[in-house]
Amino acid sequence: MSERWVVAGKLEEMRFEPGAAVRIEDHWVGIFRLGANYFAIDNACPHAGAPLCDGHFEQSSGKVVCSLHLWAFDVRTGACDTGQEWNVRTYPTRERDGSIEIDLGSA
Repeated sequence: MSERWVVAGKLEEMRFEPGAAVRIEDHWVGIFRLGANYFAIDNACPHAGAPLCDGHFEQSSGKVVCSLHLWAFDVRTGACDTGQEWNVRTYPTRERDGSIEIDLGSA
């Protein structure tokens, strides 16, 4: 696949509570800050569609825990602790000119 970078938003306007929900084209992406890095995943839990940005984010493990049924997802890899058939899609991110950009073409 080829790269297709899309601006997700300005950092100063994003609210990380714990993740920032951003609508890009036809779907929602959750952006999480882990240390000095940003990670983007599909924002819907594949089990029941709960927004992952509203879950509990564990900085020490890099996992977001779905608020509905407590499934955990690694924001770096998309891996689900319940089984790999439940993994979520991840997107490469970069910070550029005060904005976060997401590569929609590489996942």
